[in-house]
Amino acid sequence: MKKSIILASVLAVSVLAVGCGKGADKTENKESSSAVVESSKEETTEETTKAESKINEDELKAPGYALGEIPEVPVVVLPPLGIDENADAKIKMDATKSLSSVPGITVTPVKVENDQIIRGTTSVQVGENGSGQYADGNTTVQTEGDGSGQYIDSEKGITIQRETDGSGQYLDSNKGITLQVEADGSGNYSDDRYGINLMVDADGTGLYTKSETDLSISVDAQHVIYRDQNMDIEVNGDGSGSYKNKKTGLGIENDGKGKAVITFKGEEKEVDAKPLVFSYKLPLLSAVPAVPAIEANSIMITLDSGVLFDVDKYNIRPDAEETLNNLAKILIEANITDFEIDGHTDSDADDAHNLTLSENRANSVKNYLQSAGVTANITTNGYGESRPVATNETAEGKQLNRRVEIIIPVL
Repeated sequence: MKKSIILASVLAVSVLAVGCGKGADKTENKESSSAVVESSKEETTEETTKAESKINEDELKAPGYALGEIPEVPVVVLPPLGIDENADAKIKMDATKSLSSVPGITVTPVKVENDQIIRGTTSVQVGENGSGQYADGNTTVQTEGDGSGQYIDSEKGITIQRETDGSGQYLDSNKGITLQVEADGSGNYSDDRYGINLMVDADGTGLYTKSETDLSISVDAQHVIYRDQNMDIEVNGDGSGSYKNKKTGLGIENDGKGKAVITFKGEEKEVDAKPLVFSYKLPLLSAVPAVPAIEANSIMITLDSGVLFDVDKYNIRPDAEETLNNLAKILIEANITDFEIDGHTDSDADDAHNLTLSENRANSVKNYLQSAGVTANITTNGYGESRPVATNETAEGKQLNRRVEIIIPVL
């Protein structure tokens, strides 16, 4: 009997132990399963977050540039002196402010004769050897025939005093223009029409401001700093620099040592990037014009190719469409019946390539304007590198030569 009780007790303990073991296994399995589920949830959440934060690479590029590249600082182009807008023009300069306020676009009155564009600043001759005096009540001219002398037009409010070396001053009280220039191109220029002020030294350093677009360009021996309503650009002599797009928040920091860090929507991306080339100079002032103003018969709109196209491409960029839409509106409202579009390049590629590229770019602008409702007869020309307006030996000169010119008769 005693043996039976002991045996029963052993069996009971064994059963209890086995039962406890199974319960523990179930608990451990539950905990393990929960951990797997939680881990899976975390991985899924992480993957979802990554997917949601994935940014299109094009959003990380400055318009018209490759990934990590910082845009060139726009070249300053001053309005020409010595040429007047025609009072009967179909398109007045005031009507083009939606274009001229865009960096890289200039609008100027010009006179076109025999396929030649006259931008002003010619010379007057009085007498057989170019010397002499002239007066007619409103106008007084006194010249030595060597470019020096004095010109006064009381009706137009113009006073010119010019030395043989081109130095002197030009005042236009009606337009609010003041030019004081030395023989080496240094001096001061201000133009109330566009809110322009330029102070420049002979080495191209100085300060340029344009109040119309809150634009400023400061240049010294080692830095150029550009600011306007939409972006900030800084280029340093050691190859480093930065870019900030105020509209999109895109930022690019080039360390000058082969790397650039792009920041956008709280994310950072490091990419390879060449050091920046620091060569920027402000334009030196032209010699004082020695002439009465000539009267324009056309308006020329010059667009830096970088405003419209990616490098070496001829398709209109989406961000350039607003500019061309504004141009189309101006042309339609003025009832312009015919005009010309000319494409130009720098000299970097061979002649044949540049000629084809310039033709394609001119035609791209034509096609876009027609799609925007312009019904005028449009003539296009591609001149390649054959008609430069600046030297191709400098980055700034090349930038000026890469352009599309739209020449619109306004009479």
